[in-house]
Amino acid sequence: MQYQYYEFQAIDRPLTPTEQNDVRSLSSQVRLTATQAIFTYSYGEFRGKPLSVLEKYFDAMLYMANWGTHQLAFRFPKSAVNLAVLELYCVKRFIEVIVVEKYVILNININEEEGSLWIEDDNDWLSLLIPLRQSILQEDYRVLYLAWLQAVDISHASKNDFQEPPVPPNLQNLNAPLQAFVEWLEIDPDLITIAAQESQTEESHQEPFEDWIKALSEQEKTAMLLEVVTSDLTIASQFQARLRQRFSQPPKHRTGSEQRRSYGTLQALADTERLARKAREEEAATRERRQYLESLKQEQEQIWKTIDSLIARKKPQSYDEAVQHLINLRDLARLEGNVVEFQRKIQQLQATYSKCSGLLRRIEAANLLDS
Repeated sequence: MQYQYYEFQAIDRPLTPTEQNDVRSLSSQVRLTATQAIFTYSYGEFRGKPLSVLEKYFDAMLYMANWGTHQLAFRFPKSAVNLAVLELYCVKRFIEVIVVEKYVILNININEEEGSLWIEDDNDWLSLLIPLRQSILQEDYRVLYLAWLQAVDISHASKNDFQEPPVPPNLQNLNAPLQAFVEWLEIDPDLITIAAQESQTEESHQEPFEDWIKALSEQEKTAMLLEVVTSDLTIASQFQARLRQRFSQPPKHRTGSEQRRSYGTLQALADTERLARKAREEEAATRERRQYLESLKQEQEQIWKTIDSLIARKKPQSYDEAVQHLINLRDLARLEGNVVEFQRKIQQLQATYSKCSGLLRRIEAANLLDS
């Protein structure tokens, strides 16, 4: 059965009663407040155009369909974002920047043709991801780079045709909203690890807004104050953007003249990183297992007594626990070179409990008795 989930949220200002009525007219089953609208469909379709609804009433939109579509879109005031930088991360059919009368809309639409997912009616994905909008306003473009990685990964074009966009700082240190974004889209963690190798580490800093404001002319200050009085948008972000454009140093991104990696190169390096990571994990697991087995050396006699006690209960769960203890003792015997003695005890146990068919099946399934 098809299932679709739409959620819109207003961030900069709540909806007026008239706007709420307009949104309510899109569906009689909408869950609506002054700052949020949720539409779900098992059979029907959304009657409006989602991005148009976002443009007119809201600041963020999330759409999920159980055939594998993930869509996240943000609306920004035109003067609050650097359009040229946003466009660097666009991927045809997946990531687009749409310029309308008053706003810029960033639309991330990851549609995996053979995907499928389970969607909860009361999920909180958009609430987790909304802080990413403010990050973009503050010129943190890590979410755009991560979206670019996923978009290229599912595209049908040759991966070597894609040259990576500027690698943003601090890609190796993802905060909670970015971690949620990675989980939401199931982005390859090894690919992120490789990509982050070219990412600079930058400490957060307080921008000198007071100094910048003092440096403005009286005419510029008057224009900004008029905009505060006459506009219904969140002006703070727009003012901050203007001050950054006027006074801030260019961001430390790589320029187009520098060597960029192709996605194919990133993918090949990620494959190598994946093998290395798995080897490290297996080595760590082996080391941890050995330490655990060594901790059992002085307890072997008591463990055999525990096994007898568990078997005596003659219950499936007790048999399972007993066999797990036997597996530990077998692995310890291999570590100490006492496999022959362990095999003798297993044979004795089989003879003692020859009528416990459930136990014997479990011993055989666990390969506790060598041929």
